[in-house]
Amino acid sequence: MVDLVRGKYPAVPALTNVQVITGFTIRVTFADGVEREIDLDSHMFGPVFEPIRRDPKMFASVRVDDESDTICWPNGADIAPETLYYEGEPPWVKDQRRTHSSRKKSTRRVMRPRAQKRKLRTKRLEQKA
Repeated sequence: MVDLVRGKYPAVPALTNVQVITGFTIRVTFADGVEREIDLDSHMFGPVFEPIRRDPKMFASVRVDDESDTICWPNGADIAPETLYYEGEPPWVKDQRRTHSSRKKSTRRVMRPRAQKRKLRTKRLEQKA
């Protein structure tokens, strides 16, 4: 899947710089010169981000990790570079969602509320009698 993604979409350039603006907002710079200001509030969820959310000094310790070419914190938390570059979901994730949602819907019988089921059962019993 990764090879298909790389062939269809341009590679995400490496991150070169990150700086904290205010609150959970950062400014990131990529190797191709693109700069983005991103509010990370909606991206920082789960136990690994709890200490970062509670402590502004911990949040301010964000840095660019040279090995993974993304931002990270001392506790090991990081955010995918695609999320930062595309300001949310990368295009291939959106394409996958579109593909999955356009598939033929299942023709399984829809479950009805209990009252409707009871009414149908009574009706069938009356027809048999």
